[in-house]
Amino acid sequence: MDQAGKFLIQEGFSRSGKYFRKLPAGGQVRWNIWPQKHRRNTADEIRFTFEVAAEWKRRPVEWPDVPQATWYAGVGQRIGFLTPKKEDTWWDIDENTSAEFLSDQFNAVLSTCVLPFLQKLRAEQDIKNYLKAAADNEMKRNYHHMIAMLGFDLEEKKSASEIQKRVNRIRFLGKIHLVDKAETEAAIQRVFKAYEYTEAIPAAGPWWKIWA
Repeated sequence: MDQAGKFLIQEGFSRSGKYFRKLPAGGQVRWNIWPQKHRRNTADEIRFTFEVAAEWKRRPVEWPDVPQATWYAGVGQRIGFLTPKKEDTWWDIDENTSAEFLSDQFNAVLSTCVLPFLQKLRAEQDIKNYLKAAADNEMKRNYHHMIAMLGFDLEEKKSASEIQKRVNRIRFLGKIHLVDKAETEAAIQRVFKAYEYTEAIPAAGPWWKIWA
């Protein structure tokens, strides 16, 4: 991991504890990379991976309990999902591990997968575009992600019918993920309040009409 740290510092990252951070030009986004140790590590064998995030200064309305801070997670992935295999990947260190081989392997992942991923996320709009695209793909059944999309819809002043469709989607996802109905409605109203939206939205209908 020390060699990975040296590589990142050469790429303009600064280290703060276990975190390696870089502020691209413009200051809207901060890149953050940090190691994650496996909870079953032993004295003889260590497994680790890395988390990768592009952070911004927008406090997420879908997570009301997030403490006040300067930077919040915008887009994040565990490093293995940024590789061509797109699967969770852990590296092992034991008495037989070649430190040189491990460093070369990991630095290759950083240079060919991680840095190109982050290079696409240099401004707030880049993160927003990434999240919106994910809402139609891998995150289309993610309840909290859809609440974030409602905030984007309101920010972009979309039509009442589009807002209604998004609300219906949130209600549908809340139901299939067994979220309490009152909690779902409170989340919707919280986003409305944050964006000062005052248009009337019909209450949730029968379950077979919840998704339009």
